[in-house]
Amino acid sequence: MATVTSRSDSSSPDLALVDPRAPRFGQALTATGMVLGLALAEPLFVYAVALALGVAVVSRWRVDAYATLWRRVLIPVVGRPDEREPAAPHRFARLVGAATTTLASLAFLAGFSLVGSVLAAVVATLAGLAAVTGVCVGCRFYRQVAFVRRLGVV
Repeated sequence: MATVTSRSDSSSPDLALVDPRAPRFGQALTATGMVLGLALAEPLFVYAVALALGVAVVSRWRVDAYATLWRRVLIPVVGRPDEREPAAPHRFARLVGAATTTLASLAFLAGFSLVGSVLAAVVATLAGLAAVTGVCVGCRFYRQVAFVRRLGVV
């Protein structure tokens, strides 16, 4: 993944770049919420993750609980990154996660617990994979679509 050196000392975050550790933190939170929801058979965890992701997407990343927690709690502990990377692939992955967790939430609310559980399990698996290994399927999909668009196929 390409990284960009950022020398900005500004306190306001550049929305085009992201600390490369932050998405994995968010993916860990998402996976944890989904696993708790499934393990405890409590869809409130799924609803909470859907709300957090959905608000971030709808606000165009200006109201982002994960990013706020990262900046306010963890950056003072782990320090600022030396390099930052483009945020677009991670945002696309979060958009897909928001859509899927919203569908899972709607399925639970409509009484289709099996469908909600399967969707939550898919999100838990993909977010957990990304958090543990750094392999972000949504990010890779974003890059593939961008590549095809550059070729003029789409």
